[in-house]
Amino acid sequence: MRLFKLGSVSLLMFAVAACNSLDDLTDLEVTNQNNPDRARALAEAQDIEALIGGGFLAWHDGTQNDDPTSPLSTAADEGTASWGNYGAQQISSEPRVAWPNSSSWRYARFTENPWFRLYGGLSAVFDGLQALDADDGTICSEIDCDRARAFAKFTQGITLGFLALMYDSAFILEESVDLATDVLDLQGYPAVMAAAIGLLDQGIAASANAGWSTPSSWYGLVTVSGPELAELGHAHRARLLSSVGRTPAERANAPWLQIIQDVDQGVTEDFWIPGDGEVLWYHSGAWLGAQPGTTWHRADYKSIGWTDTGTDYANWLATPVAQRKEFDFQPLDERIVPPGDVQGVGVDFKWQGNSRFRADRGTYHFSRYKGQRYKDYAESDGQTPEPHINFNAQQALKAEGLLRTGDAAGAAALINVSRARGNLPAATAGDADLMQKIFYEYQMENYYTCGGCLYFARRGWGPLSPTGPAHHFGLVEGTPLHYAVPGKELEILQKLQYTYGGVGEEGSSLAPAAVSAASRVDGVPARLVYSFDGLTTLKEKLAKLREGQRIPHHVSRMVRH
Repeated sequence: MRLFKLGSVSLLMFAVAACNSLDDLTDLEVTNQNNPDRARALAEAQDIEALIGGGFLAWHDGTQNDDPTSPLSTAADEGTASWGNYGAQQISSEPRVAWPNSSSWRYARFTENPWFRLYGGLSAVFDGLQALDADDGTICSEIDCDRARAFAKFTQGITLGFLALMYDSAFILEESVDLATDVLDLQGYPAVMAAAIGLLDQGIAASANAGWSTPSSWYGLVTVSGPELAELGHAHRARLLSSVGRTPAERANAPWLQIIQDVDQGVTEDFWIPGDGEVLWYHSGAWLGAQPGTTWHRADYKSIGWTDTGTDYANWLATPVAQRKEFDFQPLDERIVPPGDVQGVGVDFKWQGNSRFRADRGTYHFSRYKGQRYKDYAESDGQTPEPHINFNAQQALKAEGLLRTGDAAGAAALINVSRARGNLPAATAGDADLMQKIFYEYQMENYYTCGGCLYFARRGWGPLSPTGPAHHFGLVEGTPLHYAVPGKELEILQKLQYTYGGVGEEGSSLAPAAVSAASRVDGVPARLVYSFDGLTTLKEKLAKLREGQRIPHHVSRMVRH
């Protein structure tokens, strides 16, 4: 972990520059920005329900948008790009360097936007649940409060869960907090994940046998019954529990029996969210990974090269990084290209020709292949369904759990279903590389399906390693294992900035109890954690949706940097 002095301050910091401690911050009139807005939002029962129902939209916006999806993908060598947009080049260039954790950094939004969008969602649910808890019966006579509470707990769980996946630490904001008097401490990611799982468990339990269904506006334009929400909760919990580990040792110690059970109780087929033409529900991975033409992202050779039947991929890995160039190859896996046709169209990928990335940023970023599994979504500009949870990827998680708990035959049988899609030979219990085959199936079936999924998995699949001369399923050395609290937040709270990244500074040494003294944020007034910025943004989006206004997501993507 690297610590450094503040290089610049946000405009808000000028308002608090005279404060000498967090005690001084308690005197700020922040509540004046919260209370009027909250009072208006909580005036009607339907408004309360809309706030709770909008919580999943905030999660989706904070986890599936260009930031963080684009840089998390390139950091994981899932996709590759040398465009600077969102920090995709910065975080994937080699040798890896520290992430510039300052609000003045051009691509600070990579870590800022997920943080503030997710806290906006938590703040919306916070308001809704506090209103329900104070209800004298009036609100619950107009809306289904059991449904609202169940959905709120589900949303709190997956939201805090993503914060635990991406950041080294976070604040735990839920409805028992008193904004007027309580103070919150920054909690390390294990504690945040524990809180997330506890809340998600409440949502699952309250939904499993319920007779209600959610409005279609709540879960990505899909009407979800109570039991279906519980199934989705199990699928999310399997993702969270398997992905929170920062190292191979932490991943090995995940509760794999619970993960297996969650997969079994989860989705029974691929779950899609209907496209709305990107009015609200924009899926960055489906768009970036299969966007027509020259594409923003290509498929990284470290994702698709493992089954190469020749020596092209091995030779590329053995070449010094700066000298690597794109190449054609013949994989055994027909999901990439057909046999005998290195420039063909496979089941999930296709040959796309030479990259149009900037050579001066490193030809090692180049690839001649791109994804096409979600090309309908990309080519229709979001009018067709977007991926949400891939059933085969969930089965690969179960296979990993089975192998880790001693059932190699069961693990092989599970991944053979997806291996058949690529016409790969059946895996067997005796395969020395069975775990690697499981990893490969997870990454192939989950390719650009969910923001950060491969990044979160790869940090636990193998030790940090140089990028060659051998293939490895872990992250490239120097890649941050998680991200610091965003610089903008640290500036507001008057804390020393810190960051991760660069060889030896990846973050693996951060013990659960040690968000170190230099970076620890204790005793923060709860009203400063409550994100009125993120909450206001969410309300504006919901209002535009009611008015039928389109909310374009393309504007910042039109010009490549």
